[in-house]
Amino acid sequence: MKKSKILLLLLLLPVLCYGQLIGLGGQYSEGANGQFFTSMAFPTFHQKNKLNTFVSSGLEITTSGGAKMSGLNLKPIQIKSFLSEDLFNKNPYTILVGVDGGYLFDFRQGRQNGIVITPNIYVDYKFFFVKAGYDFDVTNGQNQFFVRAGVGLGLGVLKMFAKTQIW
Repeated sequence: MKKSKILLLLLLLPVLCYGQLIGLGGQYSEGANGQFFTSMAFPTFHQKNKLNTFVSSGLEITTSGGAKMSGLNLKPIQIKSFLSEDLFNKNPYTILVGVDGGYLFDFRQGRQNGIVITPNIYVDYKFFFVKAGYDFDVTNGQNQFFVRAGVGLGLGVLKMFAKTQIW
């Protein structure tokens, strides 16, 4: 077991170093007694387009805490939009709307792994962020609303130190 954890860490290390949106904090969801989560994402396709949209990949890890869904959620596709260049370029905060598609490895006993689709909205300001969305577990027919809040290294931090533009 120890060797597999070390191997997993070594495989994830390049992703951790390349991640552009890294965060940790707490999650509220129906039936949860308090959850801890951590997430990271990095852009995979980020070219100028009329929809101000980019594609990223990443992962999220959520402790159980009584929620309907928790565990390791690998998200190979996350489609996000800045809505408008002016909104992004002229404000100290960032607003992203999007949808994530991933595969949830539920670590709780007796729970099945499955495909999860998550429409969401993300807002950050400096080191702080809030993300709200709705998880649709397509495989198992479960759904949950969530709100995550925490601290992170992302676009809000970049905007603190430099004039950041979308493209």
